[in-house]
Order: sequence, then structure tokens, then C-alpha cells
Amino acid sequence: MTLPGPLLAPAAPPFDPAAARHYRTVTREALGRGTPARPDAGPLTAFVLTHPLAERTVDALAAGHGPYSLVHLAQEIVLHAPLRPGTEVGARAEVLAARTEPKGSRLALRTRLTDRTDGTALADLTAHILLAGIRTGEPHGTLTPAAAPRQDVQATPVSRPVTIDREWIARYGEAAGDLNPVHLDPTAARAAGFPDAIAHGMALVSMAVEEIADRYADGHADRIRALGVRFARPVLPGTETVLELTPPASGDTVLFTVRSQGAAAVKGGWARLGPEEGEYR
Repeated sequence: MTLPGPLLAPAAPPFDPAAARHYRTVTREALGRGTPARPDAGPLTAFVLTHPLAERTVDALAAGHGPYSLVHLAQEIVLHAPLRPGTEVGARAEVLAARTEPKGSRLALRTRLTDRTDGTALADLTAHILLAGIRTGEPHGTLTPAAAPRQDVQATPVSRPVTIDREWIARYGEAAGDLNPVHLDPTAARAAGFPDAIAHGMALVSMAVEEIADRYADGHADRIRALGVRFARPVLPGTETVLELTPPASGDTVLFTVRSQGAAAVKGGWARLGPEEGEYR
């Protein structure tokens, strides 16, 4: 596997706050909530905007190596500035690290979202992925995902059930622009080794973001300035799924886990809160 140089996304239309609001509204359906009161884009919008370039980069890496399957292992997002209506966005992707493992090639892929007008960095996103079935390439870089910040004082966790059914998974996929058949077609999912269609991993993260924003940031999703998660197992439609949050007894970080059928599906989740205005870091 030959690692390409940094890849640039083609020219993109201006950031559309209506599309971001629709994405958040669909996410909130699983929480039994309606359209968000604030017009914030939130950190998951950055993921949606950069996802096409990340997919194109993975396709370039896998070209000529035969069949493979992609496993999303972990995700980190850091916001540097808020998304404003009409912003001409651009994106750049590069492979930060790679290692060959028994099941395939593990990569750390970073995409940077920028303002095309002045080059300002808006967000950095690092995806840790496994290309199962591809076992070539020279190792380089560091592959360790960012750990959840340590909480010296633990608050009492809170939990709430969420509703994940086939219809919601399909609506989320359309809103996010992720129409991978393993999320939408049970036959395709079974061919990939799953017992049924599975929820998008980032859909589970998006639910946590909305719950954290409502509970701890006055509904202000843009106050979630950074987050990280690890994906442990798929979530099937119709299964009992619970979101668990540990609020910050001290500091500025909320910890979270998503459990399905009694086991962690998303683990090691953390979200760092910032003030209502300024102090992006």
C-alpha cells in the first residue's frame, strides 16, 4: 500500500446552516427531541463536511489491493473556530501514521477543515481505521488515540435510553451523507459479517453530543470544542441502547459511553466544553 501525499477536497459550496440544523434535528429524534433551539453547527457537522474527502483518501490507499472492509476504530474532533453561514469551506487529508496488523493495515487519518477565504483552520479530525484484508505498507507515526482526560473528582453518572430503529438509521444516513449499505440493507450487512444492518458509529456519538449540549451547555452545541471516542461493537436496530454521561464535577470535560445489549458500543468517550464565546484552543 502506497501512502499518498496530502489530498485536497474539490471546491465545496458555502457552509449551509440549514443542512447542519437538519442533521442535528434528525439526530435528536432518537432522543425524543425536536429541532435544536440554537442555530449552532456543533462538532459533528465538521465530521459530515470532511467525510467525503476521508472516503476518497481511503479509496486511494486501497486501490489495487483487492477486496477489503473498513473498520472505524476511534475518532477525535477538535474545533478551532465556529462555522459561520456562507463560509467557503475546504478540506485537506493526510495519513499521520500506519501499521500492519494480523487483520490488515491500521491508519490514523487526519482531515483539516478550513475557511477557503483566508486559510483559517476550522477543525481537525483524526480517524483511526483498520483496512481489514490489506497488509502492505511501511509502518510510521504514532497510532494511539487521545485518551479521555483524567477526572480526579468523579460526579454521579446519569443514563437515559435512546431509540434506534431502521427508519431512524436511514434518516440519519441521508442527513449525514453516509449511505454505506451496511447501515441500510440487511443483506449487505450480512455479507459484511453483521447479523443485521447496523447504526452508524458517528450517529451514536452525535446523540451524545446533543445530550451533552442540552444538559451541560444550555443547548449550545458549539461549546463542545473537542471530543474523542473509541468504537467497540456495532449497534443493531431495535436493541436496548443506553447513553451514559458523567458530568464534570471539576474541570470542563464530560465523559460518556453508549451501551447496547449490556455491553459498551462506544467507550472512552469524552467531550470538552468551552465558554459560550471565544477561547477556542
